[in-house]
Amino acid sequence: KIKSHALNSILYGPPGTGKTYHTINKAISIINPAFDLNQERSIIKKEYQRLVEKGRIVFTTFHQSMTYEDFIEGIKPLTPESDDTFIKYDVRPGIFKNICTAARTKAIKADNFQTVYQKLLEEIDASPSKSLVLETLVHSKEFTIYKNSKDNLKFHANTEKAYEGVIRKEVIEHFLKTGESLDWTSYTRAVGKHIVDKYHFSVTEEESAQEPYVLIIDEINRGNVSQIFGELITLIEEDKRLGNDEALEIKLPYSKTEFGVPSNLYIIGTMNTADRSVEALDTALRRRFSFEEMPPKYDLAELDYDIYGYKAADLLHTINRRIKKLIDGDHAIGHAYFIRKDESTIADSFYLNIIPLLQEYFFGDYGKIGLVLGKGFIRLTEDDNAKLFADFDYENAADYSSSEVFEIVDYRKSETLGTMGEAIKILMNK
Repeated sequence: KIKSHALNSILYGPPGTGKTYHTINKAISIINPAFDLNQERSIIKKEYQRLVEKGRIVFTTFHQSMTYEDFIEGIKPLTPESDDTFIKYDVRPGIFKNICTAARTKAIKADNFQTVYQKLLEEIDASPSKSLVLETLVHSKEFTIYKNSKDNLKFHANTEKAYEGVIRKEVIEHFLKTGESLDWTSYTRAVGKHIVDKYHFSVTEEESAQEPYVLIIDEINRGNVSQIFGELITLIEEDKRLGNDEALEIKLPYSKTEFGVPSNLYIIGTMNTADRSVEALDTALRRRFSFEEMPPKYDLAELDYDIYGYKAADLLHTINRRIKKLIDGDHAIGHAYFIRKDESTIADSFYLNIIPLLQEYFFGDYGKIGLVLGKGFIRLTEDDNAKLFADFDYENAADYSSSEVFEIVDYRKSETLGTMGEAIKILMNK
């Protein structure tokens, strides 16, 4: 069977080409192929938000501080309860592990958790000490559980190094339905076994195929992907996914549990090709993704309008041809900066987006920026260089006195000479 969408894909292109914008459409089409993406954007965003709230889509952004512990799992402080005295730590799942667990979990048709959990609370209440003594499964260490004011289970270890904590009701339910412990692993498993053995807890799974889930990773090339993915780089390959012939599972370093990546999890990344502040995308990860280029689009209906007598698409194309000649196509200007603009709002695109990008691309070389925009936007300052510097004997003073200094012409200021329309005309060589 040929999949209509790649399991791992990256949308790449210059800034402003709609990469993040397009991930919303792509994620919806994976999860809900029948949804009409030709509707108004507000309706599309509403469907996207619905899928996010259901946990079917998770959005995250990589950055230089993102770690394996944030993405896969790590030791983190637990959420404090009202009756907690000390800060407590446990192995907590990260963004990727959480969505993998959700994707692996089949829909529950029916269960009796509420019933059996209430029986456990009644068993605790019926005890003279209002408590129950259980044993951990591995080391058979005794611990005592109580009911707190929120109907969660408070416990303390019956050992020389006694300590206490709180196991939330939702954590116990999650463990019974998925087999994964989110907090206090040893004690959660012991409580779960007691519920299963004594109260015959059971779940009934849907027989239908598991539904697709989507993880969107914006700016995937800005994180240290080798550190963030760790050993899971191998597991995201299609043939290594769970259920396939070459499926693999590994033992995670913190929780010591077996872990694999389900076949119904899709990963969509975005990559800004103009971003040179970090290393190129890790080669090992690059081999495991398919790449979809998102170049500037000049044939969009939203660009079919005039700016001071020139088509917006032609203006954008002219700017990008010059950038490509001076640097490369990876540093083009995206079409998003020209969509839904007019002669009164196009100045904001130039001064808030386009010119700052050109300053970054050319490292402040206003000569090259002038070659792109023309002398309507970049002009020579009127300083009298001969009288600029203080009287001082310096052998290289003449070099600095003769050097040219440029500045940006800001047509948003009323005192600026000329008009934006005249500057656009010069830009277009007219």
